[in-house]
Amino acid sequence: MNQLNQLPMPQRSVLLLHFVEDFSLEEIARITGANPGTVKSRMHDAKKALRKLIEEQAP
Repeated sequence: MNQLNQLPMPQRSVLLLHFVEDFSLEEIARITGANPGTVKSRMHDAKKALRKLIEEQAP
């Protein structure tokens, strides 16, 4: 969870809303006021950044 806290808030929020709260990308767009394309982009960037952080801190 420490790696998740290292993400910028817009990326972290889309991940949490989608994977923890189980909202669809369209619902996240409505909640955040962002365009659906922006939400998709943030989701992609967040997963890529989180993967990198986890790999960097792996033993």
